[in-house]
Amino acid sequence: MKAALTVYEIAQICYAGVAALREATGGGDQPEWVDLEPEKQGVIIDYITQLLTGRAIPDSHEGEVIRRIIAVVRDEKKTLKYA
Repeated sequence: MKAALTVYEIAQICYAGVAALREATGGGDQPEWVDLEPEKQGVIIDYITQLLTGRAIPDSHEGEVIRRIIAVVRDEKKTLKYA
């Protein structure tokens, strides 16, 4: 059974994964989601929407973290066709 998550919540989860990766690989402390400016949160939400609607995202370690998270929460029957 999959829980219903909003794009905003998925973006928060993906951001947490990428921030943890960056910290673990020497990227320094990353701000928490709530500490990001709304514009930066919007960029991340747009990035997640891009992937959820089937468009490609850059190949990178961060992109792979996001793709793996999306693979867990994505329901192929309910893709965001009109986002």
